[in-house]
Amino acid sequence: MIDFASMLLLFVGIYATIGLLVAAWFVVFGISRVDPAATGAGIGFRLVILPGAAVLWPVVLGMWLRARNKRTGVRA
Repeated sequence: MIDFASMLLLFVGIYATIGLLVAAWFVVFGISRVDPAATGAGIGFRLVILPGAAVLWPVVLGMWLRARNKRTGVRA
């Protein structure tokens, strides 16, 4: 039987893993699509926004998808 603490740790671990993957992909490939002013930003800026993007990955993913849909003309 799995207790509450184990379930919570499992959830946090899954959330953090997905967050790090989305944030890393976003920092490398997606930041310039969401914010054109960030095009050509250096590694320092990208490292600074990485933790926030990892924690807020559902918001970041939503912004990224909306920016992609706006660029391609797809309505969401």
